[in-house]
Amino acid sequence: MYADLKMELDSPILTFQQSSNLQGVIMENIQTEYAERLHENRLNPYSQCLVKENGKLVWHIKTLTEEAYENIILPMAKLNELNIKKKQLLAPIKRKNVELYDESNLIKEFYDKKCERYLEVNFLTPTAFKRDGKYMIYPDLQLIYGSLMRKYSELSAELNMIDEDTLTELTEKSEIRRYRLQTVAFPLEKVQITGFVGSICIHMGGTDTLAKYARMLLKFGEFSGIGIKTGIGMGAIKYGRREKDERSESKTWYRSTFT
Repeated sequence: MYADLKMELDSPILTFQQSSNLQGVIMENIQTEYAERLHENRLNPYSQCLVKENGKLVWHIKTLTEEAYENIILPMAKLNELNIKKKQLLAPIKRKNVELYDESNLIKEFYDKKCERYLEVNFLTPTAFKRDGKYMIYPDLQLIYGSLMRKYSELSAELNMIDEDTLTELTEKSEIRRYRLQTVAFPLEKVQITGFVGSICIHMGGTDTLAKYARMLLKFGEFSGIGIKTGIGMGAIKYGRREKDERSESKTWYRSTFT
């Protein structure tokens, strides 16, 4: 089960740059035992991000398992304001709602008869990867697909998505046709990580099965996030699909997130 807790916040000074402090808010409002288990996990069963949507400041907490929903979403949904102690900041919650999705919503991306070949991926918050001890700050398709395959496999008791041949085929049959990207610093307590935000359009070649598999992974990525530090606000994405490469010059992909 997947869940998305959406909170509209009333704060003129809160920005995505405080996302790591928002993780602290989560840890302070869940059971200590569960918080300790999260620190031991190889993969967080949740992601979170702070973005602008239609001019409104919105905090999303997304969980990937029923256990995470019960231990994170349910207690967080009871809050009426956020107390960010490190910043001595109170942020009232104007509106909140929880949306639930089951596995069929994800599987639909695979079995849908339509097989659009153009996949639009919007990176809503700074996204980065780590390979061989170095940060990678551009949308390498092998890193994108590999990140999603590993995250899904870690959470699934039945399916192992980590297959090097499939990853190679996905990468070879995918092509970034256009992009609008820029680098943005994501601050942590003592350091900053550079990531990229913006959008890319991927054209999928190969079989219909391969194209459907790619879009299923990206749909999963809307909940898991892509790359590193998704539990503290990095790597949030929104994906869409279309039959043609509509070269519309959207002017909102960056502004809607960071202003």
